[in-house]
Amino acid sequence: MTIQHICIIGAGISGLVGAKTFTEEGYEVTVFEKQKGLGGVWEKSRTYTGLTTQNPRDTYAFSDYPMPASYPEWPTAEQVRNYLESYAQNFGILEKIQFQTEVIQVERKTDIQPKWVVSINSQDDNKPKQYEFDFVLVCNGLFNIPKVHTLPGKEDFIASGGQILHSTELNDISQLQGKRVIVVGFGRSATDIATSAATLAKECTLVFRHTLWKVPKFFFGLINLKYILLTRFTEAWLPYRNLQGIELKLHTIGKPLVWAFWQMNQIILRLQFGLDDCGMLPDQSMSQSVNCSTAIAPDNFYQYLNTGKLQSRKTTIAKFCNNGVELANGERLQADIVVFGIGFRQDVPFLEEKYRQMLIDDKGYFHLYRNLIHPDIPQLGFVGYNSSFFSPLTSEVGAWWLAEYAKGNLALPPRSEIIEDMETEFHWWQTHWSQGRGSGGCISPFNFHHLEQLIQDMGIKSHSRGWQKLVEVMMPVNPSAYKNIRQQLQAKRSSSINDSEICSI
Repeated sequence: MTIQHICIIGAGISGLVGAKTFTEEGYEVTVFEKQKGLGGVWEKSRTYTGLTTQNPRDTYAFSDYPMPASYPEWPTAEQVRNYLESYAQNFGILEKIQFQTEVIQVERKTDIQPKWVVSINSQDDNKPKQYEFDFVLVCNGLFNIPKVHTLPGKEDFIASGGQILHSTELNDISQLQGKRVIVVGFGRSATDIATSAATLAKECTLVFRHTLWKVPKFFFGLINLKYILLTRFTEAWLPYRNLQGIELKLHTIGKPLVWAFWQMNQIILRLQFGLDDCGMLPDQSMSQSVNCSTAIAPDNFYQYLNTGKLQSRKTTIAKFCNNGVELANGERLQADIVVFGIGFRQDVPFLEEKYRQMLIDDKGYFHLYRNLIHPDIPQLGFVGYNSSFFSPLTSEVGAWWLAEYAKGNLALPPRSEIIEDMETEFHWWQTHWSQGRGSGGCISPFNFHHLEQLIQDMGIKSHSRGWQKLVEVMMPVNPSAYKNIRQQLQAKRSSSINDSEICSI
């Protein structure tokens, strides 16, 4: 089957880099985005005041389009949005996007020429339309459907003047001014909002089930976190599924050294944040909980907890009341606003049900090979379901992999081996790293291992040797260093075409 027309669902980071990649490979691309603007989680209507990246500027970028040097080390949501709009404009993607257009159904037509039939609903005319495509890229993001607990008493709380929001709905932090606020969760958005509310609200209480490790922007106030968390060196101290070479020795005979490494990091954080003083020592060791939930501690967060400016309760909300909530421990808290910062759930409700059931198990976990494809669903790929500590780059390399897949250039194993590998990896993740992996779309903390696996699949080998290899291990991720991978792919493809032409003479 000849693939020509590509449908891309979503215009966030993954959709944009998917559109750029497939356009440059000569495909006709159409992007459907249900919001007014591009950006996904960075789209204006979904961001709250004070939101910044969790990554330093130079690590949160595409390989061939660095963020402006004028940006601060941790860019704001507006700056990220401007960067993505500039990227889309520069590479001619904007004109391919249909905004305020929701994909409502994706079905497989299996006649003489199999196609995907994509049904959309546009706010421009509010009339359903259908299009046919040869290949569909699902880029709707892992942060797609906000989680808000459904609890008894919700209607009474709202009727009495209370507000219930998800963190994505809090677009103006001044909404909390002078209010009694409860923030639910301990992730990045929950602690961001709670820290801001501590200075604005009449009173603020953070309600959470689990205490998590958070990291400072600068360890000891001096060392940028990118030199600590965003290196191959640190990743090597975590036991990967397929241990080889030095890593195998490190996690066998070197286990005492590994234990000491993580104990040292925990001691640093306990001292720097005063975790023992404010009763916020995490439930799990750091080595067991480094994943997509790992987040930067907001400025003054632990200080506010320690001084009582920000209250906390380690429990859950049992129900809403007329003027607040009742906790699982029986305590009642008064509240005007309850903000849920408990994350998102993921689904593909638009996908034909028989294919959706292949992808998602009864617990809501996605089963994908390399986090990119399912072998039994033809001409369908996922970009962004390999969320990482540096998602623009992992999405970009994933898009390159899918372009090679669409062209038939990947030497993939037989279906039975793909299924076996998928399920073996899924079981390993569930038994070792399930907490913080969401619906199965997070590849952290093994970000570099994942990238290297995709690059190996594409038939590209690293040419680094000696000191250059050592520097790569010790230094933070550098997206621009991956530009040569795409260049090598194109050179390899040209070489193959030339060889075939010679053979045909």
